[in-house]
Amino acid sequence: MLSKPAKRDLRHRRRLIGNGYKREDGLWDIEVFLTDEKSYTFNNKDRGYIAAGEPLHEMAIRLTLTSKFEIVDIEAVINQSPYSICPAAVEKCYLLKGEFVKPGFNKRVVKLLGGGKGCRHISDMLAYAANVSFQSINHNDSLEERELTLENLTYIKEKFVDSCYAYREDGEVYNHYKTMFENKLKEGS
Repeated sequence: MLSKPAKRDLRHRRRLIGNGYKREDGLWDIEVFLTDEKSYTFNNKDRGYIAAGEPLHEMAIRLTLTSKFEIVDIEAVINQSPYSICPAAVEKCYLLKGEFVKPGFNKRVVKLLGGGKGCRHISDMLAYAANVSFQSINHNDSLEERELTLENLTYIKEKFVDSCYAYREDGEVYNHYKTMFENKLKEGS
């Protein structure tokens, strides 16, 4: 829990929600929703004004992925934005079809959609979608429930080792799974 803050006044709230779905056709849908609200009313060139609590930004993306993290479809919409031209910023998202969500994905997004080529918020949502896809697809079952094969031990090493503090190669979490798999493989021999 965070420490008790100083007395303050809320000015901005961002909600970022990500959901991962396994589809009946074996593909995966990763959806991310972003909403920004201000706690005050202010004038706006294109909308006249934006009322306190009214969405300044309201956006959604859906990536459809294979189990190997290949993007086979993408949909992005900007329903609310401060400027009427903003919804056009998603037009080039189709360039991500065929890309893989893997290390370097965020750099690829910036190269294809960054700066004046797209929307910063959509790029941020895609980075968040990458995390949701990892959590949805890689963690589709618990590591303890995986079949104990050398292939799965290799999978765990490739997907998890050094992906975070808990899964660092010299750490207790990775080595717990490594030892568990190695012992069960020896028992099965």
